[in-house]
Amino acid sequence: MNRARSRIHTSALPPTGWMNGRYSASGRWLGKPCIIAAWAGLLSAILTPPHGTGFTICWLKSATSLPCPGCGLTRSLSCVLRGMFTESWHYHPFGFLVLALFVTITAASLLPRLRNYLICLIESNSRMSNILYLGFVISFVAFGLVRSLVTFVHLLP
Repeated sequence: MNRARSRIHTSALPPTGWMNGRYSASGRWLGKPCIIAAWAGLLSAILTPPHGTGFTICWLKSATSLPCPGCGLTRSLSCVLRGMFTESWHYHPFGFLVLALFVTITAASLLPRLRNYLICLIESNSRMSNILYLGFVISFVAFGLVRSLVTFVHLLP
């Protein structure tokens, strides 16, 4: 009987895992890794020509000829910054969303008032923020897997 009670009691606890772990919801969106990625992404998009440099920096594509989930993202960001929206979509459909995230994150890293506002907004809706974060990651990876599968099928003899 005590075992049944303990099972019921423990099942009522909130689930554990990476979403309830080390980072808060705002830490996932505005933490140091995101700030570094946003600054690196924006700087590379500004410095890289919109149609690339002629060589790939993706080790997965170099080794397998298959694109990774992020292949084309820098060119996509570079095209959006230069108003080349159709080309941007062609290189990577997530370019528009990623650029908006990068601009927001870099602005928040420079403007403390904006950062505090975003932290309050994210933390007041932490469940939805976590769901959006997870949805973004899953859809980004799923897009990359589907694109790799399509490329793989075209590479078959």
